[in-house]
Amino acid sequence: MLDSLDPRMAHRIIHSLAESGQPPKFGASFLNVGTDRIIQGLRSDYLEGLLTPFDGQDGQGTCKWVEANYGNGKTQFLRCVQEVAWSRNFVTAFVELSQDECPLDRMDRVYGAIARSLQAPPLVLADIDRGRGIEVAFQQLLDRKFEGVLSGTPNDELKAQAIEWVESSLASTPTESTGYRHAAVRHLLAKLRGEGDAAMLTAAFLRGEPCPAKELKTLGVHEKLDKASGMRFLRSLCQLLQRSELATGTVLLFDEARRSLSLMSNKSKAIACENLLTIINKCNSGDLPGTLFLYAVMPVFFTDFADVYPALQQRCMPATRINLEALQINEEELLRQMGRRITDVFRIAHPDAPGDDKVLARSLQRVANLAQKRTMVGTGTRRLLVGTWVRALQEFRNDGVKPLADEDIERLMESTRKELDATEEAQVAAEGE
Repeated sequence: MLDSLDPRMAHRIIHSLAESGQPPKFGASFLNVGTDRIIQGLRSDYLEGLLTPFDGQDGQGTCKWVEANYGNGKTQFLRCVQEVAWSRNFVTAFVELSQDECPLDRMDRVYGAIARSLQAPPLVLADIDRGRGIEVAFQQLLDRKFEGVLSGTPNDELKAQAIEWVESSLASTPTESTGYRHAAVRHLLAKLRGEGDAAMLTAAFLRGEPCPAKELKTLGVHEKLDKASGMRFLRSLCQLLQRSELATGTVLLFDEARRSLSLMSNKSKAIACENLLTIINKCNSGDLPGTLFLYAVMPVFFTDFADVYPALQQRCMPATRINLEALQINEEELLRQMGRRITDVFRIAHPDAPGDDKVLARSLQRVANLAQKRTMVGTGTRRLLVGTWVRALQEFRNDGVKPLADEDIERLMESTRKELDATEEAQVAAEGE
């Protein structure tokens, strides 16, 4: 697989690992270790099975939980699933759970966070950064169905075909909210006809942003996003994407970057648990066709959060949970494999990097051993290993490969800890937690 990795992408991956210990928005699969079997199961059982339409019937929806402590692979796992989903023509959204951006007790804000993050499968790397947002996703999907109708210089016949499809097929796609469907139809027609003001207004509406009701009514949009309609908007989005055949389905990835859910008030927890239970029930009833909800949470989610709502706790059974700290691989061997994978990517990013494989292997073994000793179980051993080993490789590149003494590793680990702590503090301060 590394044969397809070019030096510039490899350099981005290494830079991201050095700065935060996390993979970039694209490229996680080049680093993946230990979860291939799980991801293969999600792909075959869900992305190619349960979620896909069959004989005119909708695909099913499902909800799963990814469990791991801070720094032990949740973000990496979600990014890998996202890349697999894109390869199967699923639209995805990667959302960080927080009271600022995506509070689970406010479905209108959950919908807004999803709408802002929604991405069609990227065709070029630039799409990773510039192709976010529900209106962009709809435009890209239409542009691929009618090749170049929005991005190129289409002839009148192609544009007429696209308009006819939007006005007939898309406009008649069954959705719970007809107003929501009309807004999507009106947005694409505005893009096709060059109606800039209408396109901007409908885009804002679809993104969940405040819009003047009077102006929306002139476009035939009479619904509004609020606490009561947020869940309905989300269901209508998922219904529209699969039933129109613009996409195979929808994969929604929620990442609890910190222990934010367990810090909610009891009242907010109860509302959030009710919302999660509703999502699970709607997946089972077929109202969220072709949709995978994947929540990456801390272990305390199941003790300090879901326990306030027994009905939800009963739905968090072992079959619905993916425990990233109980992989079928020894933890020390996992760390070594991670280090070797990082080394391979580093060499692609920096072809001039020296390579004495025996010395590197011994040094990596010592870093893995010390990383385990310096962290308690479940407190980010893997992220500490990643940051420390990247720094070691950078020093080897500058000064040549040499065996690492314990004091060298301690120095590199301390530098990594400070960088990770600073990143964490900045994120917390930015969100006001």
